[in-house]
Amino acid sequence: MRISPTKLLHSLLYMAPVLALALAACGGGGAGGGGGSTPTTFTVGGSITGLTSGGLVLRNSGGDDLTIAAGAASYAFSTALANGGSYFVSVLTNPGSPPQFCTVANASGAIAGANVTNANMNCVTAYTIGGTIRGDINLGAGIGPILQNNGGDNLSISVLPASGIAASFTFNIPLVTNTAFNVTQLLRARSPGQNCDGTGGSAITGTSGVVGTTVTMTIQCVAASIAPRFAFVTNGTGNTVSPYTIPASGVLAAGTTVPAGAGPSSVSVYPGGRYAYVANQGSNDISAYAITQASGALTPIDANGAVPGVQTSIAAGTTPVSVTVHPSGKFAYVVNQGSNDISAYSIDSTTGALSAIDANGAVPGTQATISAMSTGAKPYAITIDPVGKYAYVANYGSGNIAFYTINQTTGALTYVTSYVARGGPSSIAIDPTGKFAVVTTNSTADTIVLYAIASTVTPGALTAVDTKLATGNAPRSVAIDPSTGKYAYVANAINNNVTLYTIDPVGGITSNGGLTFVANYTAGTTPVSVNVDPSGAYVYVANSGGGVSTYSINTATGALTPVGSTVTGTGPTSVTTTQ
Repeated sequence: MRISPTKLLHSLLYMAPVLALALAACGGGGAGGGGGSTPTTFTVGGSITGLTSGGLVLRNSGGDDLTIAAGAASYAFSTALANGGSYFVSVLTNPGSPPQFCTVANASGAIAGANVTNANMNCVTAYTIGGTIRGDINLGAGIGPILQNNGGDNLSISVLPASGIAASFTFNIPLVTNTAFNVTQLLRARSPGQNCDGTGGSAITGTSGVVGTTVTMTIQCVAASIAPRFAFVTNGTGNTVSPYTIPASGVLAAGTTVPAGAGPSSVSVYPGGRYAYVANQGSNDISAYAITQASGALTPIDANGAVPGVQTSIAAGTTPVSVTVHPSGKFAYVVNQGSNDISAYSIDSTTGALSAIDANGAVPGTQATISAMSTGAKPYAITIDPVGKYAYVANYGSGNIAFYTINQTTGALTYVTSYVARGGPSSIAIDPTGKFAVVTTNSTADTIVLYAIASTVTPGALTAVDTKLATGNAPRSVAIDPSTGKYAYVANAINNNVTLYTIDPVGGITSNGGLTFVANYTAGTTPVSVNVDPSGAYVYVANSGGGVSTYSINTATGALTPVGSTVTGTGPTSVTTTQ
């Protein structure tokens, strides 16, 4: 049988590196003497004072969650730990109705041959911070901003009302009497751009004592442009990540490249550009970095928030190839191509550290991953809708797209269904209003598919409304202009070019829409990742054969004009930008 060279190259482009590990045989480690008796284990718990409301949820070591009833005087986690094992108790969800705020004493330590009974909880009456928010009356509906209270409580405003009608909001973390609050804007509203940082008569920047009552404020968002600030590129064969500033010309200005894990394949940035996370497919982990706001420089940070000490990475599954941060900044998700699953993490907004969370919201117990085997094999990319309600996974190996809902409180995923995708899907991009998605499918198909995203019946469900034969071989990555949603750009790995498609508006599952080919533009060697900056002014393409190509966008037509290229580390695998 003759194998087509083109199809063979397709397979090689999507095959994760095979890591040959030489394992030395070591003695010991068995059950030992004494008849193989089961080691003694111990529980972690403590007393509870002041709890009058329901809804308190505690977490131990990033994965063992426990819901506490109103009036409880003590608690103990159900999962016992071996002697010497570490524990870290935190409050996942504070009580509500009426709100309370709980703290834990003696929160972390190691098991010392006995049950832990002094990780004590204290709960006090608290008050909510919130109010109403309005979009500019002349702008219409768009994806709302992300607000933040006291530098750590992130709140994503889903949609600003189209006609300027006020929408209510309430922060997740209540505050105790006389505690100061400081509400700021973490990320501007987009599509179209709106600023909610205190202009237009907003009271958003006020700081004062809570003084024992609920705090309300009114925020008015006004029209404002969005400008790109930084870009980050992973270098797959150089085992590094490179930061860049974005000047007015759009051509990237290099900063200082820093080490990553082995085979970094994907980078995602926290809303507002405070932290960056890199999936390392060769070392099976996630690296975490703080981003210097003045320069975009990267500094490794403690990635594992559940384990005492300093670790610059946190474990993922086998061969993690794609990482994405939830729009609220509260969670991060990683697809693991080798183990066919998805890892889920919570993000500490103060430190940037990750903690593994229960990834599967449909199965009782605690699972650090949710399996992709029942819905797909060789997951290649994960994408979250702009509001953060739905996750979509491109399963290259099994030729389908898995659809999950996201629990907005816990971050857990619940599998809904999967959709057959002709060929192997490799990338998914969603328009800024969350109404449609574009998927690249290849291997045997080389197609571009436009899906409508349902808003009723089964919200988030996909329905294919148009399929086009790709104009290049191995369409590896797709990005949609975030300012208008009218243009889609596809990186074709074998043809060394980028394709522009226009997108007809898709208002819902029953609406018609379509993709129209416009033009191809020359890229570098083997383009594998494409990104449109947050303002919709520039397109960046990471070429694994070397460098990043930069194009300016004609906002009236979507047409690209090459404006330069930037040399990066060896083997660029992904590029992303921030505002």
